[in-house]
Amino acid sequence: MVRRSFLLLLLSLILQVDAANSRRPTRSAPVSYTDLGAWAKANGYRTSQERDSKELNLTNRASRLIFRAQAQRMSLDGLDVRLTAPVRQVGNSFLIASRDVETLLNPILNPPRRTARNPIRTIAISAGHGGKDPGHVEGRHQEKRYTLLLARNLQRQLIGAGFKVILIRDVDAFIDLDDRPARAAKSKADLFVSLHFNGFEGPGARQVSGAETYCLTPAGASSTNDTGNNGGGSYPGNRFNSDNIVLAHEIHRAIVEGTPLPDRGLRRARFRELTLLKMPGVLVEGGYMTHPTDAASIYLVEGRTRLARAITDGILSYKRLVERKR
Repeated sequence: MVRRSFLLLLLSLILQVDAANSRRPTRSAPVSYTDLGAWAKANGYRTSQERDSKELNLTNRASRLIFRAQAQRMSLDGLDVRLTAPVRQVGNSFLIASRDVETLLNPILNPPRRTARNPIRTIAISAGHGGKDPGHVEGRHQEKRYTLLLARNLQRQLIGAGFKVILIRDVDAFIDLDDRPARAAKSKADLFVSLHFNGFEGPGARQVSGAETYCLTPAGASSTNDTGNNGGGSYPGNRFNSDNIVLAHEIHRAIVEGTPLPDRGLRRARFRELTLLKMPGVLVEGGYMTHPTDAASIYLVEGRTRLARAITDGILSYKRLVERKR
């Protein structure tokens, strides 16, 4: 009995160590690359290069993709999309991280499909911050107030579009980040949308503006804002990598097209809420409270209504894509 208890204790400790290691940030995994010319040919794109030979354009009837040497971003039909590694140029060849092909280009250009028995019906909305956590503060304006107002506006519009909506918080209360995805899972939500507003500190704060839309970083890759080039392990939310990037793309495109907010990019990060999700999800930064024009839109009901409408349009677009018939 003593020996059996010891073995059970040892097994428990090993499992705890393994679980901790799976969440511990690590250096980025070695990057493998795909030749964009070969990928373009295999996927029916025409290629052309600008005069300085530093820019590669891929076009077909539906899309235009622009890559620039050494840039960790691309343009996809005019939308700013951030990559997990810079594009490399070797002679006249342009190389992109294979991980970006697998987790960004392929899903966006050929979205995954849901079975007819599993339609998207319920959306969980997580209004950022709350209670003891005010979020970004500009004078008397606290981020937590405006994320909740936006969440309620988005709830009304989504219900009008035929969805069931779960508000993770519907009052000024603090909810732990771990509890937010847990509440969404308990409510059997099909999608998760976290709402935030940005702020910029330091010189030039009043010049930084625009919308950013995030989904979870793939395992082993650096996040968009990770200047330390640190990778990361796999999280529950990574099971939905393909759906995450497509949902983020559709919402970000709708925001850029449907609001005056400048395009600050479709990005990826390991925000705690996103790592623990048991359904596809995104985090939206709907403008900068430190920018006069963005702030006016954030503080006025008309601006929040326009943003909520755009997010709704993005969710509807995602739903049409993934529920399309084969």
